[in-house]
Amino acid sequence: MHISKRYKIGLLILASVVLIILFAGFLSRNRMLNHMLNARIAVVEKSTGVSVAFGKARFSGINSIIIQNLSINPPVGDTLMRVNNIKVSISPMALLRMKLKLGYAEINRPVITLRRDGDESNYMFLLENQSDSTKKVTTDSTETNYKLKIDRLFSLVFNYIPGSIRIKNAEAEANINQHHLSFRMNDVLIDDHEFTTRIEVTEDSLKSQWKVGGLINADERTVGLKVSGIQPEAVRFPFIQSKWGLLLAFDSLSINLSYKQLSDTVSQLKGSVKTWNQVVNHVRISPEDVNLTVGASAFSVNIGKTWAEIDSATSITYNRQSFRLFARIDNSPQKRFRIRIHEPDFDASDFFGSLPAGLFTNLAGIKVKGRLGFILNFDYETQNPDSLLFHAALTSKGFSVLHYGATDFRHINSEFAYTAYEKGHAVRTFLVSPANPNFRRLDQIPLNLQRAIMTSEDGAFFHHRGFLPDAIRESIITNIKEKRFARGGSTISMQLVKNVFLTRNKTITRKVEEMLITWLIESQRLVSKDRMFEVYLNVIETGPMVYGVNEAAKFYFNKDVAKLTLAESIYIASIVPKPKWFRYSFDQNGELREHLIGYYELVSSKMLRKEWISQEEFDHLQARVELKGPARNQVVPDEPLPEIDEEEGI
Repeated sequence: MHISKRYKIGLLILASVVLIILFAGFLSRNRMLNHMLNARIAVVEKSTGVSVAFGKARFSGINSIIIQNLSINPPVGDTLMRVNNIKVSISPMALLRMKLKLGYAEINRPVITLRRDGDESNYMFLLENQSDSTKKVTTDSTETNYKLKIDRLFSLVFNYIPGSIRIKNAEAEANINQHHLSFRMNDVLIDDHEFTTRIEVTEDSLKSQWKVGGLINADERTVGLKVSGIQPEAVRFPFIQSKWGLLLAFDSLSINLSYKQLSDTVSQLKGSVKTWNQVVNHVRISPEDVNLTVGASAFSVNIGKTWAEIDSATSITYNRQSFRLFARIDNSPQKRFRIRIHEPDFDASDFFGSLPAGLFTNLAGIKVKGRLGFILNFDYETQNPDSLLFHAALTSKGFSVLHYGATDFRHINSEFAYTAYEKGHAVRTFLVSPANPNFRRLDQIPLNLQRAIMTSEDGAFFHHRGFLPDAIRESIITNIKEKRFARGGSTISMQLVKNVFLTRNKTITRKVEEMLITWLIESQRLVSKDRMFEVYLNVIETGPMVYGVNEAAKFYFNKDVAKLTLAESIYIASIVPKPKWFRYSFDQNGELREHLIGYYELVSSKMLRKEWISQEEFDHLQARVELKGPARNQVVPDEPLPEIDEEEGI
């Protein structure tokens, strides 16, 4: 009985102490809350470089806090984010242990404002390469730290977004170099890491609605996002179109990412991206809309301080065709780019049937059978361009064309109408046949002219299958060194394809279409080499609105092509790659300019080595011709040579 009484007294005293502590904690809880918030804010400010301020933080009930008038400010520039109030559930016991453990959150009227005008910005500092984010932001960093940038970006995503949160009346606004973009969401709930909502989008004067859903799982470091338009509208990006002239639209887009820091030196991004019914249009891609039913990629990207690498397990799929890609960029010890594709065996029907509509118009509707293989190896060090490694090959097994689609490439075997283009516009159409008085059969064109043009353009024309990899490699090296398109690697086969089947629009994909058609013609023997060369010599541009070698002979020398001398033949060969340069061929004394004297020596010496001319012809050859045709009235001997890309004449 005595022990029981003492025990009761002890329990009473303990209960009293606990109540006093709880009461004291209750009385001082707002002070502890502000202390905890300021400590947490200090960590955020140190890690991101922002400054965070709030008007008032207080408890509401036992386990909820309210923060009012929160603002996030960059080191320089306008306020980055404002929030009217935030209500967050917390653990009171954790607060007593001087820890702030957040639970469910409600955010009311957050407003994010991004501004950029030239180099001035209120948000780019978040991705700046700096070890101490409290330093003054500078833009003169000499080395990009890829890993630091990606780590900083994903720390913003995963460290500061709760797994369960409700956001009401959210707005995001971007004013970037005079372009306006805004997003508005009435209500979005992230519950158990998942969310779905509708977003009102305004880009300059265009308004649209998107349906957006996804997940953010900070524990597993994963992000997922799906965006689709509200039917019947697709998702469009007018800002991209107005800034870069790129139309980009799709019915829906899904992205899934997982992020890991594999070590102190390597981070990794793995994931997938997929689009449905994508439409792309850009003057440098295609003159028409490019339509892709399904485009997808499963990728793995490793990132280090001075390098980034797309792992060879990465696959890219368009419609039914897939291929694997390896790519790597190194910034140290010197900048180096590497790309490898190795697909030794795939279905030819899948490949040609998957080409996006609007991209390769001549190949639309083509039906084929058999197997194909493709290999690409590109390795380039910026400090040593001559060491460039380039190898590409398209191989086939049991391949044949079952049906030609938009264009039957065999039509050049007989009479056809040829249309010449200038800057993408048709300027002249004429027959390639004896019905045209300027047409000449191959046996009517002097061998000296044929061989001079082959020496200048493609000496191995009758022996290759459409491509000269070494010539392509040398053209890449030259263009890199001169930082412009100064030299082409096109064979006569490729030039013929471009002249006959393609417009002169300079697009990224035109060269790919040119190569595919050349490969089809050469690998399937659709046209003989003699006929290809005959057509080529009758359609090549040789002056202003002058096409073919017979028109050239009349324009420059007022004679039929059959009567050209060796010197005149070499001169016409010099015009082929640069047909507009003829105006600058002569000096004020009427003599050929020095660069053409060197050209004569080079071409004639090559012709001699191949025994295409005799030693006597070589010894008596002089770099001297006399213009007697209409061209003599158009030369400009006193003007300097212009910089004309070789592409202009190809």
